[in-house]
Amino acid sequence: MQDPRHLRRIILRKLYSHLRKRYCISVSMTPPLEGQQSLHYVDALLAFKTDDQLDRLRGALGRLEEGVFGFCLKCQKEIDEEHLEADPTRQICEQCELVSSHRVARFHDVPISE
Repeated sequence: MQDPRHLRRIILRKLYSHLRKRYCISVSMTPPLEGQQSLHYVDALLAFKTDDQLDRLRGALGRLEEGVFGFCLKCQKEIDEEHLEADPTRQICEQCELVSSHRVARFHDVPISE
């Protein structure tokens, strides 16, 4: 299992980047990384702000608090850290994603009979 503090940094880094790009809010990574205070700090920053990416990042923080962040929803295996670094909102491992996309591709290749 990966270090929860490291996982929190992954999520917060993306969250703060999104806040900077979308809302022109610049936040230092140093103070709010640890503990309950950081959640209150993040909540205050996010008050009255919503968009799809923020909702997904909030969900990632919630999954981290529940202890299920970084695990695939389908197979419950740990998702590779490099995939979480690229997208901390990811909830499906690479293998399950490949199987799922293969099924969708096969479904679309089936001719519809009349």
